[in-house]
Amino acid sequence: MILYFTGTGNSKFVADYIAEKLDDETVSLNRIIKNKEKLICTSEKPYVIVAPIYAWRLPAVVEETIKEAQLNGCRKVYCLATMGENSGNADKYIKKIITDKGMTFAGYIGIAMQNNYLFMEKMPKPRDASKALHNIIPKLEKISLAIKNNEALYKDDRTLFAAFMSGAVNAGFNRFMVKKQELKADDDCVSCGKCAELCPVNNIEMQEGKPVFTGNCCGCLACLHHCPKKAINVKNQTQDKGRYICPDYHMWKFKNK
Repeated sequence: MILYFTGTGNSKFVADYIAEKLDDETVSLNRIIKNKEKLICTSEKPYVIVAPIYAWRLPAVVEETIKEAQLNGCRKVYCLATMGENSGNADKYIKKIITDKGMTFAGYIGIAMQNNYLFMEKMPKPRDASKALHNIIPKLEKISLAIKNNEALYKDDRTLFAAFMSGAVNAGFNRFMVKKQELKADDDCVSCGKCAELCPVNNIEMQEGKPVFTGNCCGCLACLHHCPKKAINVKNQTQDKGRYICPDYHMWKFKNK
């Protein structure tokens, strides 16, 4: 069973690819988290967690969801992390959560994809983003084969000062960069409500047809990237950075036959 969390679609792309290769099913952690449900599932095949890296660690909401989850059936768990360049000690944190549940951690690997954190760089044009996905297919093929053959996965990225980056820096990111960032919709907002619909932690409330951000952001930036009018920004830091939405895997595959 493939358990995925996504903001702009990178992890969903990977999850859909892996599920197709393993003839397995996917479960959206976004839906579980948004509905405030406890994750309870049963799988005869290994569990595969697919999630992005936020400041050198899996998102806090993902770690908490997995920690509280009831995962029945197969006792083996893999983790695939979509990331910009590196992932710090993210593997050690998720491994502890899995082993504390009495399950077998079968390995972790990072998959470098387009970084959607607008503060760091401008986003690529949709056509360029689509072309770039070809670069990860060989790695996804190897990962799928390893999981199918019950082989271990091994982290192959390196981060300087990994413990510090995934510890103190990550804590600061969650406390200040995420919780304190000032998301706001400007006058271009058309009151479509897509931002509130996509927000996995219900941080957005529609009031008089406009989104109001309540201070519970998890940092996925789905609202900002998916806004059809690019009306949502963080202060004056993201207006000219473009937007990024990873193509749906099945549509991408059809167009690239």
